[in-house]
Amino acid sequence: MKVIIDLIEDIRTAINNNTAFSLTAMQLTESADGEFIPAGESKVCHYELDDEQKKLYFVLGKKQAVETGDLLEALNALSNEKMMYEVTVAYGNPDQRIVKPLIGFGEAFEDKKYLLFISDR
Repeated sequence: MKVIIDLIEDIRTAINNNTAFSLTAMQLTESADGEFIPAGESKVCHYELDDEQKKLYFVLGKKQAVETGDLLEALNALSNEKMMYEVTVAYGNPDQRIVKPLIGFGEAFEDKKYLLFISDR
């Protein structure tokens, strides 16, 4: 399980707080020999904090992707308690959302993408 403070720390170390990276979710599938292989990617178009569930949802879509600068500005203003919220990726309509926990972070410097890895399971 990844929490918001993990995300902030990874953005700080992996891309040196670069504010121009777009957020992208990459689904990974596990091969028979245990390697993870990219199975698709989608833009993160917005995010929502759920205080009841104590989760941060990154919502996928086709609109413009959230950039790391905007995200960091919002996340750095959160209370210490909220920094411990679980980070998840969600897609589908709001009434029947499919939610996937993050399994890791990454970056694609050439494409200026900050990657949120999710499993196909």
